[in-house]
Amino acid sequence: MRTIVYIDGFNLYFGSLKNTSWKWLDISALATRLCKEQNPQAELVGIKYFTADIKAKLSKRGEASCKAQQDYLLALKTHSPIIEIIKGKYFITRGTYHPYADPVDFDRKHDVWKSEEKHTDVNIALHMLCDAIDKSCEQLVLFSNDSDISPAVRITKERNPGIKIGIVTPVRNSDRKPSADLHEYSDWLRHGIKTDELTKCQLPDKVLTRKRVIKKPEHW
Repeated sequence: MRTIVYIDGFNLYFGSLKNTSWKWLDISALATRLCKEQNPQAELVGIKYFTADIKAKLSKRGEASCKAQQDYLLALKTHSPIIEIIKGKYFITRGTYHPYADPVDFDRKHDVWKSEEKHTDVNIALHMLCDAIDKSCEQLVLFSNDSDISPAVRITKERNPGIKIGIVTPVRNSDRKPSADLHEYSDWLRHGIKTDELTKCQLPDKVLTRKRVIKKPEHW
């Protein structure tokens, strides 16, 4: 079964990888493992990884964090040629919000830095729908727990009733519920990614590209 995988990079990071030592994740190995677990006949013909370039200004390690992200993306593409990186935009703006209180104190506001990722939901929606219409695969598998993508899943299924749609909820804590909207329009759901799966699906510590050797960042 020809399968294309769509990975919401930030959703995966915050759901499964933040504050862990598994950030050097081999997403090709992980996607293959989980898809074949669901259906041994699954054949991955494409992996689309949706992300955005982070900003040093709001990154814990500044420019080192940005370099680590870029090295990781290059390592992914080098290690697995079927991976395509689709980038959105990452914005930092000034926002003014009420501090947390119950009831809300409408006379108080705090200035904060607000970070926002743009275009990822739309990019995923367009790629899923176009791949289904173009008959590029027989199965679409989405790694996300973002209910904002559910309209795209619904329309893709309605316009292409013969295609299979799988959802992988990229969380480690099974107490976090999967999106009911995504589940409603999918053929199967895999809730959560296990710790041993993340441990076993890691890139080599060194990845050789055409120009240089990329090493796993020390702080990862």
